[in-house]
Amino acid sequence: MKRGLAGTIALCALAFAGAGFGATSYSDAAGDDNAAPDVTNLTASESPDGTLTLAVAVANYQVLPANSWFNIWFDLDSNQNTGDAGDEALIRYLASGAIDFYLWDGSELVQRTAVAMSGRFEAGVLTLTVPKSALGTMSSFGILAVSARGQELGEDEFIASDYAPDLGRSAYVGPGQAAFPDQASDQDAAPDITAVRVSDAKDGWISFAISTPNYVTLPGESVLVISIDRDDRASTGDGGAEISITTGAGEVLVQRWEPSGKRWIPDDPPVRARVRNSGNVVTVELHRSELENTPRFGFAAAAIDVNVEAELVLGVDFAPDDGGFYRYAMVNKAALRLLAGKAFGTPAQPRAGKPFTISLPVRRSDTTRVITSGAVSCNVTAVGKKVPAVGKVRSGKGQCTFVVPKTATVVRGSMTVRSGGTSVTARFSFRVR
Repeated sequence: MKRGLAGTIALCALAFAGAGFGATSYSDAAGDDNAAPDVTNLTASESPDGTLTLAVAVANYQVLPANSWFNIWFDLDSNQNTGDAGDEALIRYLASGAIDFYLWDGSELVQRTAVAMSGRFEAGVLTLTVPKSALGTMSSFGILAVSARGQELGEDEFIASDYAPDLGRSAYVGPGQAAFPDQASDQDAAPDITAVRVSDAKDGWISFAISTPNYVTLPGESVLVISIDRDDRASTGDGGAEISITTGAGEVLVQRWEPSGKRWIPDDPPVRARVRNSGNVVTVELHRSELENTPRFGFAAAAIDVNVEAELVLGVDFAPDDGGFYRYAMVNKAALRLLAGKAFGTPAQPRAGKPFTISLPVRRSDTTRVITSGAVSCNVTAVGKKVPAVGKVRSGKGQCTFVVPKTATVVRGSMTVRSGGTSVTARFSFRVR
């Protein structure tokens, strides 16, 4: 995923003159967006007995989620050219309450016993107490607090984080208390999808209004993807999806699954899709012609937080959570069209003086099924004269049957098939054996 795609819009009633609407709402669990604990302040103090107390305040959690942890890094010699990327000690606090302690041995961080170290997370604050002697004898050092929250998907794990400070290390000089503020709402967090409202209008536009209560407007590092199962069949497409809409930053990209190459390719222009952005709701609109006027379809949404520099997905919220598809049936039906296939002859090539039948496969645009009834008009000519022909609908095809004139070298003409109040015309030409 790449940064730079994001989009939202206020949930509103679209007004079309004389338009009919169908609307269906789908819910998704709140708080499953993999938001990292949002660090707002780090306080360090030292007591006379040599106990170092660290307090890390978090804005968005009173209770730490089970898949979260904190890494407190210490640059003990205040030298970024030594240690592990500058740090000589690490204390990790897990949501379970466990504490891991690592100390630099000159070549790598080695786990040590966390003797006399304790920690707790209560009312949105992590409090760690550490014997300062465990960190050496330095009276001053640098501190970096990193909160993290993991999310597993199959064999992959996405990790969202917040750094305090965002760059470098906070400098602590003992023994007095020092406070280091951190900007609120700067933690990694995918947009939290809580509801999706789908509607379709008579003019053919389908609207997906996706509620994201944790973002009024989505940041530039967030991407929203809508996957559509156009034919309502799990065995086709990429995991069932044939259409993909990726949106953000006011841009929208529509892709189609190419079965032969088993890959996603950009949709052929003109692309009839648009997105708007405001009010805690992403609204993506797609014209039903992009779905080949299907009467029903499945869809799923994914809101994604990315780090483009590291090429990492940090957090994802899926709707629905089980990886399947919601189902939607169109309320406003598209105008019926007849779709003609390629005409063929029986036998494959006409013979002079012999019967010959031209067949034209025809399907309905609203159901994609072949026609079952209708009327056929035949216009057949050979050697400059009209040839009598009988037209009918049979087995989903329009047919014209006639006897090929004995002097004909070519038979040509057109066939018009009428069904369901509309018609389609196809031309043909066959060389006579």
